[in-house]
Amino acid sequence: MSQENRTVIPARRFARAKPTTRDTAVTILTSGCHFNGKLYCRGSSRIGGRVEGHIISEGLLVIEEGASIEADVVAEDIVIQGTVTGRVEAKNRLELASTCSFDGELTTPILSIQEGARFNGRANMAAAEIGEGNHPKLVDMPTQDNHVPEVMRSGSSGMTA
Repeated sequence: MSQENRTVIPARRFARAKPTTRDTAVTILTSGCHFNGKLYCRGSSRIGGRVEGHIISEGLLVIEEGASIEADVVAEDIVIQGTVTGRVEAKNRLELASTCSFDGELTTPILSIQEGARFNGRANMAAAEIGEGNHPKLVDMPTQDNHVPEVMRSGSSGMTA
């Protein structure tokens, strides 16, 4: 077949949506690694080694079992499975797994502590930011038949002699 009779189909370039950094970037510091200083991560991060100093993550931060952290930590969401000493702030949610050992101060609007986790310190349940269209919900939790237990009634100590 001659060159003139061939139909050339150009390779198509597929238009890709520009991925966001949070969706694509992954930072991994494996066991055996030691970092001292300020660690800044974009996207999801997993730390399995030792970190001293500061950790700032713009996504999910997982501190793996066996990791040792002596740092001030700020991230969107945090799961602690290893050992952490310091101040921790999760802007959305913080989970202390059953293998976690935490000593320090934490701040988060949502805190989950699994059975077996060791927590020594102070927790501040900061309210989520309230913006336009994001209003807190008030939940009325009536008891059965709207009965108020004796210990809850005004003027009653709830104790009997």
